[in-house]
Amino acid sequence: MDITFLVPCKDLAGGLRVVACYGNTLIRRGHRVTVVYPRRDLPLKERLRRGAKRALLREKDHLDYFRGRLLEVPAITEKNVPDGDCLIATSFQTAEWSVSFPERCGEKFYLIQGYEEMWANEWEDVDATFRMPFRKIVISQWLKETVESITGETDIPLIPNGRDFYLSEFLGEGLKRKFHVGCLYSPVPFKRTETALATFTLLKKDFPELQITMFGSQRPDMVQHPTFPFDTVTFLNKPSPEKVRATYLNTRIWLVPSGSEGFCLPALEAISMGCTVVSVDNGGIRDIINDGVEGYIVEQGNPETLAAKIASILHDPVLELRLRNAALLRADAFSWERSTEMLENVLISP
Repeated sequence: MDITFLVPCKDLAGGLRVVACYGNTLIRRGHRVTVVYPRRDLPLKERLRRGAKRALLREKDHLDYFRGRLLEVPAITEKNVPDGDCLIATSFQTAEWSVSFPERCGEKFYLIQGYEEMWANEWEDVDATFRMPFRKIVISQWLKETVESITGETDIPLIPNGRDFYLSEFLGEGLKRKFHVGCLYSPVPFKRTETALATFTLLKKDFPELQITMFGSQRPDMVQHPTFPFDTVTFLNKPSPEKVRATYLNTRIWLVPSGSEGFCLPALEAISMGCTVVSVDNGGIRDIINDGVEGYIVEQGNPETLAAKIASILHDPVLELRLRNAALLRADAFSWERSTEMLENVLISP
């Protein structure tokens, strides 16, 4: 089949990693895959500057690892999208842009990866796309329940994400892990970096030698997070997949403070590398770990509880090993090959 994915940008967003993984797996299964994204409206001088910086620093984003046809267009419009058998919108923006595209572009699907009201001006903008005439696919149980409550549908297929190709095997048994706690950094409000920082502050009272690592697609914002502990955090900016993998392998506990996650792929990556996850209840985490079995899930807005759960693991190596072993077994349930087979079956079904 000729399959086209529509994405809203080209950067380090987690949803684009999912598209790259699906695209590469579909190609291995014999399909022709195109990913279309709109060109950023930047002055020529700024585009050249950014391009030179990326080349000098050898920076890559998720779509740089995609092995199919990557098509940059001035805008995602009917005339800029190739003919195909299946057209897959991957965000509320791409759904809005493509809902009226002609049949030549392919049967329309909508891969719903999160409840994106935090990116829209109004929640109604996102809800309206759920009601559009796409065949919908969701990636977690809470998204299925959310979308079906809005649309009235009852049979939306659920296809969980797989584990990243490079992060698909746990090789860290017996390694001495340098960092006690790790976490993603993001200035985006719903990622709740301030919750992570408050948790670290509480932990430092009982663990003054606490070693922390964080990584992200941009450096910490001193204006937004003036209390960021630069002196105690090892930070990686735009790390390569190799460095991300090494970070997980070098970390004992992975903290997920985010208030909303469609699936929470970093948590899956972390447990597949032998980290123990402590997370707030952000929706998507429920499909990855069970509270008290493979890790801990706590209520939102409570750094004290997060710190207490992390401290209990740091104090009890038997508990840490039990959670880690259970999480490794849980990680085996996720595979991009299995997820792609499920997606392929949805795409070819009438």
